[in-house]
Amino acid sequence: MHKIIAAVCCLALVSPVCVLASTPLPGATPIPPTQIRFTTTANYRVTDSELHATLLAQASGADPAELATRVNQMVSWADTQILSSVHDLHWHTGGYTTMRTGDKAAPWRVQEAIVVESAAPAALLPLLGTLQSRLHLEGLNYTAAPKKLRRAENHADVIALHRFLAATKQDCVALGFSGKPHLGEITLQTGSSPMPARPYPMMMATVRRVSGPVVANPGVFRGVVTVSGTAYCR
Repeated sequence: MHKIIAAVCCLALVSPVCVLASTPLPGATPIPPTQIRFTTTANYRVTDSELHATLLAQASGADPAELATRVNQMVSWADTQILSSVHDLHWHTGGYTTMRTGDKAAPWRVQEAIVVESAAPAALLPLLGTLQSRLHLEGLNYTAAPKKLRRAENHADVIALHRFLAATKQDCVALGFSGKPHLGEITLQTGSSPMPARPYPMMMATVRRVSGPVVANPGVFRGVVTVSGTAYCR
């Protein structure tokens, strides 16, 4: 599908006959070329295949130094006892904070975020239940693999450009021109669809803050490539 806006040399409402002169008469004003402006698109979709989980190691109490030690121990336990045993799993610290709570019984809270990423969700999901015995599962979501996403975008780019070129020729022929169209300015944009279909994950036992099963359903990333531009019929 494409949208067309054509600026032709004359309008049918003014004269029933429209003559396109390839060579203007002496002294006559040159006839501007017929310009067509339109847009073509190509949609693409990539299945979410990578799992990202955010966990919090946190402790509350009266002594910030002692709380920091406990948080560091929890992070070390998660790394050495759980995460390091899984192949092709990566994690990094997402932030470390020390804050006052306003609670007289536990005036300080120290927490550190851990972001875990895995291209093998089936291997990561069972571990999250174990990690919840000491850490809090704050967030869980699927994303598309970057390489697959780039490959799908590049393929959609080619399709959209081919549609643009085909539409250029087709529209110029429809207006009575047989020559190869001359392309003007072309703009290519890549983005996500307005309403992506990405189901919300379910985090079991997070509220209870105890170990338990974690279930998450992958969604589909939907994107669109838009090619806009002008062409001059000849």
